[in-house]
Amino acid sequence: MIEREAQIRIYSEILANQLGAKMARGRLVRVWPEGFYEVQLDSQGRLFTTLLPVASTVILSEKPEDILESIEIDRHR
Repeated sequence: MIEREAQIRIYSEILANQLGAKMARGRLVRVWPEGFYEVQLDSQGRLFTTLLPVASTVILSEKPEDILESIEIDRHR
């Protein structure tokens, strides 16, 4: 799960169209119930606050998750 204030990678068609970049780095501020991510976008070493629609935006944690050992589940009952 991506926590608030986490460093993230942002993929958005809006960013691609406006900034000419398919991916940007930033920080997740919050998720609005109206369907927007509020992020601080890192552009040329400066932070800009923006709202991006959840429907057309992908966010990934900057740091990969720890690998958990798989647990065998008996599905034959």
